[in-house]
Amino acid sequence: MTAKIGLIGGVGWPATVAYYETICRASGSEAIDAPDMSIESLDMSKALEALSKTKADDEDSWATFDNYFSIALDRLAASGCKVAAIASVTPHIRLRAITRNSPIPVVSVVEATADIIASNPPKRAVILGTSFTMKGTLFDKALEDLGVELIKPENDKIATLSELLKIYFYSGRGPEGHEALIGYVRSIVTEPDDVLFVLACTDLTPAFPENVGQTLFSSSGIQFLDTTAAHVDAVLRASQG
Repeated sequence: MTAKIGLIGGVGWPATVAYYETICRASGSEAIDAPDMSIESLDMSKALEALSKTKADDEDSWATFDNYFSIALDRLAASGCKVAAIASVTPHIRLRAITRNSPIPVVSVVEATADIIASNPPKRAVILGTSFTMKGTLFDKALEDLGVELIKPENDKIATLSELLKIYFYSGRGPEGHEALIGYVRSIVTEPDDVLFVLACTDLTPAFPENVGQTLFSSSGIQFLDTTAAHVDAVLRASQG
């Protein structure tokens, strides 16, 4: 029997839609199949306001941000959910603090991604996502433990991807941003044959509409891993015990 799934969404809502759709499509063979699920859709502006007041070297400054997500987990548990996930990558930088007193298990996007990579580790990898994700160390240890060299783009390259996110992906023009994203990837690594590019932002997935729901795929000769698909696979496995 499949346990009820809980999602913390709203940060932002397009990512929530992508998670909901991917979960439903992956959960059964019929077009109308969908698992028992609850979604706690948070206010993006409140999450960003709390995030803006944080300092990397001041643990106490994260309390408002952490609590906003922790309380949502309590509400999901109260609704009968037995397993949960945050439908966004960036909040996972605080997953340990957010889930410290969680009444239900919360599936980590990092662990889900590492599980996929472990089957055939690449020599090198690049994390693509928000500036918080790319400048941080969210995926670093998991990849290093697998023997994968992590390529860290320079700050100007991170700023370029942030602009592409604004131009194409946050505005819903993801498919139009395909060529721009491929060009961006080639600007980071001139010979990307042995490099895995990790799509660590759900908003980047629409650049590859023909690959939605696939964890690993190739486009224009470049290898990609979609963390949304990897995360959804892990959530569904956890819900099935």
